[in-house]
Amino acid sequence: MKKMLTLLLVLNSSLSRAQADNEIQVYASPTIQHKWTIFELHSNYTFKGSKLLSDPKSANWTNETLEITHGFGKNFEIGFYTFTGFAPRGGGFQYLGNQIRPRVTVPETWKWKVGASLSLEFGFFRPDDTTSFSWQGELRPIIDKTVGNWYFAFNPNVDFVLNGDDKGVGIAPQFKTVYTINGKIGIGFEYYGSLGSFKKIVPGNLQEHLVGPMIDLYIHPMWEINGGFLFGLTENSNQRVVKLLLGRRRGK
Repeated sequence: MKKMLTLLLVLNSSLSRAQADNEIQVYASPTIQHKWTIFELHSNYTFKGSKLLSDPKSANWTNETLEITHGFGKNFEIGFYTFTGFAPRGGGFQYLGNQIRPRVTVPETWKWKVGASLSLEFGFFRPDDTTSFSWQGELRPIIDKTVGNWYFAFNPNVDFVLNGDDKGVGIAPQFKTVYTINGKIGIGFEYYGSLGSFKKIVPGNLQEHLVGPMIDLYIHPMWEINGGFLFGLTENSNQRVVKLLLGRRRGK
């Protein structure tokens, strides 16, 4: 998840605007099949932003992220992201950046007790068209496990920004649990956090913690559908965010 930049703006005492999150997703460990491609559209809208914003309506972004991922082997894929958004108050469509993401997963032949993979995302991004692009990305370990009808996934992400005022490395854990009913629908919750940097864990009210109910629909093996509504648990979190993911696989 591309967390909004409110935390850093607060710490710099220049809290004047905010942006909704872009790609909001807890990853599962499997990569897409060899020679297959999946097209995903991440659509998110922030109804209510951080309580610390001087202008609360500046958070009312609609973000659209196109993710295209192709499998280059049994255990390796590369994803490509295009970040865009519709600014509040009729600010119009804005191009926000691109990133690339190679990912490798542990082969099933290793017979680990949990699924595991590792992705590295890197590219350039800006919060809006009035700011400069920054080189940034994330290192995402992915651990998951299915137990009966229950599924659990944990992504202890490490975010990094290589230039600009926001330069640094951050800690951003994510978690998801789902209970599947009749193989057709999954109901559960997702959690997204941002704790600060490795040098300094920020005070609790400046951390970001969002949690909420979610649903997965398994209507067809070629489709991926996920939706949810997130509630902010701290003052610096976006307070109300709705998310929708639509994915379509193409292959043999």
